[in-house]
Amino acid sequence: MRAKWANVWKVWGHALDEQRQNGGVIEIFRFGDFQLDNRAFELRRGSVVIPVEPLVMDLLIQLLEHPGEVLSRDRLVDSVWEGRIVSESTISTAIKSARRALGDTGRDQKYIRTLRGRGIQFAVPVATASTTPVGERPPRSDVALGPALYVRPFETMGDEGLDHLARALRTRTASILARIPLLSIASSFPEADRMTDPFELRSRFAITHVLEVRLQQAGTLLTADAALTETLSGIQIWAQQFGTTIGIGDQGTLLQKMIRRLEPRLMQAMAAELKTDGGAPSARTLLMQAIVLLALKGWHRTTFVEATEMIERAIALDPDLALAHAHLALLMALGHRFGLLQEDDTTVPAVIAAVDRTLALENQDSTILGLVGCALADVGQVDRALPILQKAIRVNPENGHAKTALGAAFLVRHDYATAIRYLSEGIACSPGDSRCAVWGAALALALLAQRELDDALEAAENACQEDDRLYLPRLSLAAGPDAGSKRLSQDGDDLSAVQIRLGAHAFPQREGGVDLITACEMNRGQGQPRQVQPVVFLARVFGVWSMAETMTKRGAGT
Repeated sequence: MRAKWANVWKVWGHALDEQRQNGGVIEIFRFGDFQLDNRAFELRRGSVVIPVEPLVMDLLIQLLEHPGEVLSRDRLVDSVWEGRIVSESTISTAIKSARRALGDTGRDQKYIRTLRGRGIQFAVPVATASTTPVGERPPRSDVALGPALYVRPFETMGDEGLDHLARALRTRTASILARIPLLSIASSFPEADRMTDPFELRSRFAITHVLEVRLQQAGTLLTADAALTETLSGIQIWAQQFGTTIGIGDQGTLLQKMIRRLEPRLMQAMAAELKTDGGAPSARTLLMQAIVLLALKGWHRTTFVEATEMIERAIALDPDLALAHAHLALLMALGHRFGLLQEDDTTVPAVIAAVDRTLALENQDSTILGLVGCALADVGQVDRALPILQKAIRVNPENGHAKTALGAAFLVRHDYATAIRYLSEGIACSPGDSRCAVWGAALALALLAQRELDDALEAAENACQEDDRLYLPRLSLAAGPDAGSKRLSQDGDDLSAVQIRLGAHAFPQREGGVDLITACEMNRGQGQPRQVQPVVFLARVFGVWSMAETMTKRGAGT
């Protein structure tokens, strides 16, 4: 038997040596039911991609290039760690991780065998395929990878004291962006920092997008030039400059500004990345497309219907994808609250069932907790929603969606001061996309309830800027204080005419209800009860029933 394996190793070793002598680079290794793609830096078992850290991947490649050979500790240090001083525990940890990726254990050593006192050995034959001559770039691969972002070290210009700030902001940026669903944040390591070729980052480390930031200080002004590059084509797909004054907390404000504008563009790029394989969309692809559709095109009947269909297809493909169940619960709940989906008596039970299914699959992830907590609040389960949302924020204080949902829940409870606090904090750390239009409308309503009229007007105006097609922020603006609304009047229009002009734009006809034009016409006092004024309608949408009823009884104006 030993002679048989010796012959096998000889055959495979000769084939590998011949490829190297011909100036080739081995791109595909096959063994058992595994395949390691050296170009894409990807390990697969059948059709399943197995996540592997870059260092562990280097170790596997070294073993696969020398099947049957016993590789000593010193040889591993030279080839994998490039001669750096490393501890025995570091090497042991890397070997354990490589075994875990292949399904091996310390006892069951099918693939990676330890020979005490000598080293380790890859214990099964390896087939290779597809070589590329040294010095030539392998052909561009259009196979989709799981979205993975690499945040390069921030460059600095000017004050040498910026170096410490740059390191801190880089770490903080990666931490905040980790909240994006389905996005992996690649760990920082020197080899990737040195690479300037986006294609090499993709082929070697499976990095799909790279964020680069340059900080510059001039007097009291600190600026950040940010750029996002996708590695498939090497094209810079987004760039923008941000600035702030130097002061306590100003660096955090600068970071929030940058991430608010970066996050929607990155999500859009992720959806495009997941579509590049050209095959049938996976569950994750469908879910990502639904998330991006809602974030970038707004909360409207058409987007809700389309996104719901995508998520239902995703769940059919992968019933255990907790994030998909969480988003489905949220869409059904929001559709119930805002009248954006067809519903019947089964809608609320269906939302609760989706929440229960989600939490059975995952109950520690901040994003998922924020989604299901918001869904519960939207269908009136506020007592159950509050602890879930509070847990989501404890797990990740940067979860803007959980904070805004918690603020909306306190709004329903008439705790307006707390509602304003969480809605303001949530909007500040949320992506700068259409979702802030809805959350801003809620903030305007809470401020109106506190009679903070100028702040309410400002919140409503900001909400309109986030999405000028959505009726809720325009409704909140129309419901604003007399002084603010009159300031927006034209040609001496009275307040009711201003409300009609502001609110009617893109306000859809509500099935079984009235549109804003009808509501405002009734508000003009044409013999109709003044009970559907914009502020009352807005209060009803957000579930603040007592506020709506109080204003109706008073016949209160704006």
